[in-house]
Amino acid sequence: MSAKQVRRGNSWLPYALIAGNALLLALVFWQATTDWQALRRYSQGPVRFASLQPGTLAWRQPVLPAEYAEGSCGACHHEDMPQTPRLNHGRQLIVKFNCIGCHRLQDSERPAMLGPDLTNVGTKVSREWIYKWLKEPRTLTDANGTVTVAGVSTDPRMPKFRLSEIELRALSAYLSAQHAKPVAPYRFSPHVVTVAAKGGDPADQGQIRFNQMFCVTCHALAVDRGGETTIIGGDIGPELTKVGSKVKPEWLVAWLRNPEGYLEHTRMPQYQWSDQDLYEVTQFILKKLTDPDLLKDVPQMESPSEDEIQLGQRLFVEKGCAECHAIRGVQPRSNFAPDLSALGMAAGPYLVQVKLPRKESNALHFVPSNVKQLDISVSKIPKFMISYIQAKVTDPTSVTPQAHMPQFHLSQPDLEDLTMALLSMSGPPIAGTAQNSLIIERPHKEFHPEGQVGQLYQRYKCYVCHTFKGYGGTLAPDLSYEGSRSRREWLAQFLRNPQTLRPTLTVRMPHFNMSEEDATTIANYLSATLQKPNLDPAAVNEKEFTDQMAAQGKQLFETKYACQSCHTIGSSGGYVGPSLNNAGNWLTPAWIEAWLRNPQDLIPGTIEPRQSIGEDEIKEITAYLLTLKQTPAEPNAAVAATAGGGSRHWLHVWVYLSLPVRTSRPGPAGAGPGIIAFL
Repeated sequence: MSAKQVRRGNSWLPYALIAGNALLLALVFWQATTDWQALRRYSQGPVRFASLQPGTLAWRQPVLPAEYAEGSCGACHHEDMPQTPRLNHGRQLIVKFNCIGCHRLQDSERPAMLGPDLTNVGTKVSREWIYKWLKEPRTLTDANGTVTVAGVSTDPRMPKFRLSEIELRALSAYLSAQHAKPVAPYRFSPHVVTVAAKGGDPADQGQIRFNQMFCVTCHALAVDRGGETTIIGGDIGPELTKVGSKVKPEWLVAWLRNPEGYLEHTRMPQYQWSDQDLYEVTQFILKKLTDPDLLKDVPQMESPSEDEIQLGQRLFVEKGCAECHAIRGVQPRSNFAPDLSALGMAAGPYLVQVKLPRKESNALHFVPSNVKQLDISVSKIPKFMISYIQAKVTDPTSVTPQAHMPQFHLSQPDLEDLTMALLSMSGPPIAGTAQNSLIIERPHKEFHPEGQVGQLYQRYKCYVCHTFKGYGGTLAPDLSYEGSRSRREWLAQFLRNPQTLRPTLTVRMPHFNMSEEDATTIANYLSATLQKPNLDPAAVNEKEFTDQMAAQGKQLFETKYACQSCHTIGSSGGYVGPSLNNAGNWLTPAWIEAWLRNPQDLIPGTIEPRQSIGEDEIKEITAYLLTLKQTPAEPNAAVAATAGGGSRHWLHVWVYLSLPVRTSRPGPAGAGPGIIAFL
């Protein structure tokens, strides 16, 4: 290199130093103003850039189309909100179809069991019925083969699997062989059969007893109303329209005598049947709640072979049955289905390796970057995440030919709402931040009394309908403060012979045929233990109430405060609140006074208005209500009243007209008919 070239190069050196210093200053400024943790999270974490331009820090998730905008709300708001009705409904559908059984979902806890325990299903139903159910999981079909559920066009929780004839035979063979607890036939004495026959057809007598015990409070039946088939009754237990064609007679008798003998965790209470009642009710179920054509299209089934049973056991696991149903000795597969907890977090397009012997890459838009959690095969649909989800739900084999996922039949609005709920899932919660439960609420601490009352509490399944200190059902009143509200004598009488205080109620507390000893034990426990703090039922002395106070209280009740607009006394009044005809025997004076002061303090959310009632007026209205008393009905009065033919027909008509009609629209997750007061 010549001296001239060296001098020329040195002349550029200051400019190079200036440019280098400027670049260094720019890097220092960029470092000082950049959140390196955020950059690392976006570029290296489970969620990558959403932009198509490499190196551009963009939104973690692209904006959803306008019709799915509520899904963006669900990424942060994990509780239902009134502003997002479609998202709420989509989450309810996820619960309805038991998606949590196979998939991991955001902020969701998998229940211990989603479907019935099948450990002893072979003692309950025949192989033919199992075959029918697996082929078409519906309880009813019309004469022309139209698929319905008890007359209502809606899908049951059990989805339809695409099973071949060989698979149907193998699974029915395996399940029909499940006899972990064989059922010993219960033989009724000839005397019971003779006495029942003297009263007419035992099945007719059993229908009367079935209605008297209000089995339809928990179970539904399909009935014909004006030429249209509708379903009436509750949804705590299974629908019973054709149960007589489903269950084996020996199992039915054993189940009604002792439900926990077949299923330890059942919600069915144990009734105290007489042999005659048990015989008549079983005759009604086996003869009246039947369909002779239910199994007409089922091929003849032989005794299952060992090969069929072995194949059925393998299919039970491979098809994912073990994810929802329990069978002793069968373990579900881990990671049976893809993890969907971050399905809605965008990062794309990305190339994903298809899990096939022949390696092939597919560009799928709007999929999580951590594709190892997804089982993606060759797609026959537009490669767009929304299309992918909807095709996977409605026809899984169109996306993944080898899919085990069952086929769901949803209306287009339901499909859109379900898609929106899945798109709202933005991944597992960030450590250290509080998260509300998205789908399945964490239950309150279990409430279980000790000693003899604890055994009765479990036998009669009180917690299925009633709430005890935050634990239990919502169909019937919360009994957490029942000892402060009701008198012990009234409780014992009510338990032996439940009488509704709300004439317009469509559900009733069942007649358990409870013994006097059992009723007294439960009443004593409720009165002594379940009381509201600072509300002693014995704090008010009834002797302080005079006839003059009661007369003045009646005027206040009827005129000034118009309480009869909602409450019935005698044969007049409203039906919004409970009847007060027996308030003097039912309610404690301390509860009445506290209720008149502030009803919401005793039962939050009650529709009873809080009125500005003076203390003297509270005493006078209490004095009046304590004068309202009725003679207690005998425990068997209802039975005796319906012994005649005319009363028998009246009872049938009354039950038919009073029961609610089941709608096909799903309700809130895990919800029953709602909070309805028995008292």
